[in-house]
Amino acid sequence: MQREILAEHFGDLEASKERRKRLYRLIAAEMSGQPMMLRCLNILGVGLINAFALLAVIGDVRRFERPEKLVAYIGLNPGQRQSGTGKNVKLGVGKRGRADIRHLLIQGAQAVLRMGRATALGQSGWKLFARKSYRNVAVAAVARKLLIQVWHMLSGNPPTALETHKSFTLKLHKLAVSIGTSLRRKLQLGDTLLQCVKELRRRTLQSA
Repeated sequence: MQREILAEHFGDLEASKERRKRLYRLIAAEMSGQPMMLRCLNILGVGLINAFALLAVIGDVRRFERPEKLVAYIGLNPGQRQSGTGKNVKLGVGKRGRADIRHLLIQGAQAVLRMGRATALGQSGWKLFARKSYRNVAVAAVARKLLIQVWHMLSGNPPTALETHKSFTLKLHKLAVSIGTSLRRKLQLGDTLLQCVKELRRRTLQSA
């Protein structure tokens, strides 16, 4: 009985792993033909899943006339309540908005902070952490800034928090590997990883 339970358990784990790989490959293949998603990868702290999920959820960015509207929709704006004396009390991010996208952006912000002070965005996050003494406050602030960068990119304004050329190339390489050789050829991305990365970089410059 113990062996049967373990065999079924490990079988479920393996099936789940294969399903995640298949979905990841489908996401990578879809992104390869979407210039805006590829450009989103060039934003600091935004990975493959983040870029795909953000653009899928945001849709037409014109429905958010200002970046603050998008921040509020995702739920990254600090909340507030009024005390019994009429004083406004600031709250944390809380559970408003799109928790799924918010969690992805929080992960991206954590990655930016792990890079230390190598970037201007990281520097601002660590300065806030030093001032407030709460890491979560700094992480939420960086996540907010990442989302604002995405809004500007989708609105046709060049983002400022960009990856280095090397980091962006590594992201494109990871995307190429995830697609797989046969699917890369089918999508006309080239036979080799180098050819695929060059083609993906070219597609980032295409109009959406």
